[in-house]
Amino acid sequence: MKNGGNRGDELTFSVGDHVLHPLHGAGTITSISVRQTGSGAQKYYVLHLALDGAVVYVPISCCKQVGLRPVCSAQEAQCILCGEIGVLPPQPSDWGVRYRNNMERMRSGDIRKVAQVVCCLRQRNRRRALAGSEKRMLECAERILHSELMLAAGLSRDEVRQRLEQLWKRLR
Repeated sequence: MKNGGNRGDELTFSVGDHVLHPLHGAGTITSISVRQTGSGAQKYYVLHLALDGAVVYVPISCCKQVGLRPVCSAQEAQCILCGEIGVLPPQPSDWGVRYRNNMERMRSGDIRKVAQVVCCLRQRNRRRALAGSEKRMLECAERILHSELMLAAGLSRDEVRQRLEQLWKRLR
């Protein structure tokens, strides 16, 4: 991210920066593209996601609204991998409330909150099978968490998966 990276509501990133999109996961900005829209030309960050190589176009003018942010530091990634995710939030028995609360945590873009969602849903899944929507949420939260930890800690997908599996076993 460039120094003085805020210009009004715009966040300024550079090609090569590792960033997190709160609903798609972490990736690398590979270019800046200009595309024609109904209201004229608009600049986009071209984000290649770390896990599946998918490409996401993020309008530069909407980065703050979307929640695009730099990936966490290597130090913070190591803290997460060591189990420092904070106190797990209560999980209401009402699935709709639980779903909304967990979705809000995921949208926050906070890696610790995403790790808490993964941990809570995994614990719930051990006690009783998750509903389809919560299974999809768990998969999405794991994808977001894994991709950010890969880029921040410089680990492979398998290394992150193994370390998190050990963590989830300890946190039972």
